[in-house]
Amino acid sequence: MKIKTAIITIVLILGLVFLTKTSLYAQSFPGVGGDVTVNANINQDLYSQLDVTPSTVEAMEPALVNIQMLDSNGDPKANRTLVIYINGSSTGVTITQPPVSDINGLTSGSVFSSAPGTYEVCAMDTTEGINIYLLDCETLYVVPVTAPVLLPEPQYTKGTSNTLTWTMSGPNTYSYLIQASTSPIFSTIVAESNWISAKAYEFQNLSDGQIYFYRVKTKNSFSGESAWSNSVYSVQDNSEPTITLLSLDGLGTNNTQVWEAQDVLTFTLRVKDNTGVVSKSFWCVARDDSPLDCLDTQSDNGDIWTISVKLGDLEHDSNYYLYTSYSFCAEAVDEVGNIKRICDISLSVPNPGVDEEPEKPVIPIIEQIKDTINEILDDSKQFFENTIGKINPATLEQLSITVAIANILLGMGIVINGLGTIPYLLLQLFLSISSFLGFRKKGHPTGYVYDSITKEPIAQCIVRIFDQNGVLVWTDVTDGNGYFKSIPLKSGEYSIKVVAMDYEFPSKIVFGKADFPLENVYHGQEFYVAKENIPNFSIPMDRIEVGDLKYIFSQFAFITKIIWKFFHMVLFIVGLMFSLYALSVDNSWYNYVILVLYIPSIFLLITSFLGKREKYGLVKDTKGKRLTGIVLGLKDKEFGRLISKRVTDELGRFRFFIYPGIYDLEVLSGEWKIVGGSNLTDIKNKKENVLIRNITVEKVVPEQEKKPKKVKTEEVLQPLEEL
Repeated sequence: MKIKTAIITIVLILGLVFLTKTSLYAQSFPGVGGDVTVNANINQDLYSQLDVTPSTVEAMEPALVNIQMLDSNGDPKANRTLVIYINGSSTGVTITQPPVSDINGLTSGSVFSSAPGTYEVCAMDTTEGINIYLLDCETLYVVPVTAPVLLPEPQYTKGTSNTLTWTMSGPNTYSYLIQASTSPIFSTIVAESNWISAKAYEFQNLSDGQIYFYRVKTKNSFSGESAWSNSVYSVQDNSEPTITLLSLDGLGTNNTQVWEAQDVLTFTLRVKDNTGVVSKSFWCVARDDSPLDCLDTQSDNGDIWTISVKLGDLEHDSNYYLYTSYSFCAEAVDEVGNIKRICDISLSVPNPGVDEEPEKPVIPIIEQIKDTINEILDDSKQFFENTIGKINPATLEQLSITVAIANILLGMGIVINGLGTIPYLLLQLFLSISSFLGFRKKGHPTGYVYDSITKEPIAQCIVRIFDQNGVLVWTDVTDGNGYFKSIPLKSGEYSIKVVAMDYEFPSKIVFGKADFPLENVYHGQEFYVAKENIPNFSIPMDRIEVGDLKYIFSQFAFITKIIWKFFHMVLFIVGLMFSLYALSVDNSWYNYVILVLYIPSIFLLITSFLGKREKYGLVKDTKGKRLTGIVLGLKDKEFGRLISKRVTDELGRFRFFIYPGIYDLEVLSGEWKIVGGSNLTDIKNKKENVLIRNITVEKVVPEQEKKPKKVKTEEVLQPLEEL
């Protein structure tokens, strides 16, 4: 028994010695009665530190794993080989192992996962061939990539294209993939984008009358993809309403001379559209082809539209006689803004004939001018005598010559600056005189020529219509509103050519048949005429790029134009006073000629002050910086539907061409909000024009995501109190 006890004691002593050398360490603490030693497994590292940054990432986004190797005294351990591992399931996790620690005991690796979840990131030291585990592990949270949010779509979208926009709230840089389908479950994909960085995309060549569903997903810069967003839908509508004249009654026995003002003309029309008609307009065409409000009453009965117009509301001549013919226009607008306009409604009034009135004596125009000038001279002679008349004759002569030369030089500058428009003005004058004298048929409004960028009308464009053999059949010049006229044409194929100073045709900027809100866009192709009516075209033209020298000159003229206008006005008044006084002193033909030269000068002076200026709306942030790529939407106030979208250009500019109505202007980019937007609602518009507003926006600050609380590893070694 004693031998057995002795053997057990020896084995325990040997085992204790072996463990002390291989798997135990000792640490001493000073005490009252001597050193106290605490033992633990040496395959655990209590002192080295591990940190995961950031602790929350998206799928596929790497997190940096920083490790510092320290010994029990807090000194760095260099050249240590570390292995990073996941404590638990590591499905979908990819680890980049760190290099050996440097002289400061530092090294770094990385971890990312394709599968969202919670992962405990740990490390172990394998330098000595055995695994020594760092007790300091950290938790990594991998969250899914946030899906974008598609902005709502109107029930109907105008034309054959549709621009979708969306918002994104994630912290990284993303690209987006958007799809269009005719199925709400996206079983068939009819179109999709590539991966794009913009938060807006336009689908083109969509089918009229087809409903389309849209969805979008995102991918972060580490190739982590989100789920699909919410889906939105819209129906493409590229069909304008139809307007058919069913009857025109009520003229009765009225004629051009004998007629009853209270008698009523009754127009009965049928107006139909697949989406529904939201507005209808009816007007008379005046003798100068301008619109004339002659509507008395109107009523609707389903698709039937009835308009009543009193004869007394029609135009008549100075003898209170009716004209032999009248023209009328009708227009309908559907829910998405498609417009149909017809102006071929006509009324013929019988003319029983009238006795010719005696010819009035024609006063020669020179005599009329002379009499008018003499009246002005008589009224102002006293004023000149009390002012200019008191000036020394020699001084007066010098002033008259100086002012005359200055007016001539300034007039020459104005003429030279406008030389390019002279051919257009002469042609327009020639065509107008020919029509007035009856040598040329009077045309009817046919088309509209406009700037492809600003959508504003272009005046003084020469419009030529050719038949299929290239023979010129009609020529006209656009008026100040960009409209041109044409006569009824025989059935057949024709083409149109347009020439304007500083513009080129056809447009290379506008494509397709629609350029909201304009329809039936013409690009120079041949077209067919039936029943002698030429189609009502909208013709865009591109502005030619201005040369450097002309640009510098125009900039200088723009900056100093107020000074030049003021100087021109003062010089004109002074010169006119001297000329009138000179004529009162010396009633010779020479002074009459000088005075007549001031007639075009006053016309140019008035034109320079009343000239039209191009304006744009600007989108700026709160610091005054212009913003590019801001998506704006114009909504119909009555029906709450989005009728048009614009994206600001590189200068932060935008403009909308709108029809009569009440609108709201909104910022559709979700990351921006309007600052002080009270002037952007209830925009009341009584006629067709360009809408501009200056808008100030600020960045929307998203609610900060709460950072998950870091899980700490409990300390294994507790400090010992002094004995």
